[in-house]
Amino acid sequence: MHFSNKALLPSLFAFALAQYGGGTAASSTTSAVSATATSSSSPGVQTVSVGDNNEIVFSPDTITAAVGSSIEFVFFPPIHSVTQSTFDSPCAPFANGTGFWSGPFTTASGRNAKVFTLTVNDTNPIWFFCATPSHCETGMAGVINPS
Repeated sequence: MHFSNKALLPSLFAFALAQYGGGTAASSTTSAVSATATSSSSPGVQTVSVGDNNEIVFSPDTITAAVGSSIEFVFFPPIHSVTQSTFDSPCAPFANGTGFWSGPFTTASGRNAKVFTLTVNDTNPIWFFCATPSHCETGMAGVINPS
């Protein structure tokens, strides 16, 4: 029996919700990045817009970042997330719940006051996607430090 990725994504999203809980902010740490939800910016931060102008995209979707720098994801309507994945499975959460996940950011209008910040700990590629159903399949994915 063969299942397509599109058939499995809603189940994986539900698993991620169960694993990490719902809400507007979550924190986790992986070997590649440190992740926190914050409401302010710091010097040296690169910003990624998530769903700006009602587009289902990360802008930019490719980032080059030095060790120790931060990536700030800012969220726009209606609902988006940032979830760690891999090159081989860009629309699936990182294995065993060890990757980062922002949780869903629901935004009524304009820019959400809260942001999701990652601190880059090494120069290995960090793949990410939006886990809102159908967003990744339409191209809402990105990478930090592509090889």
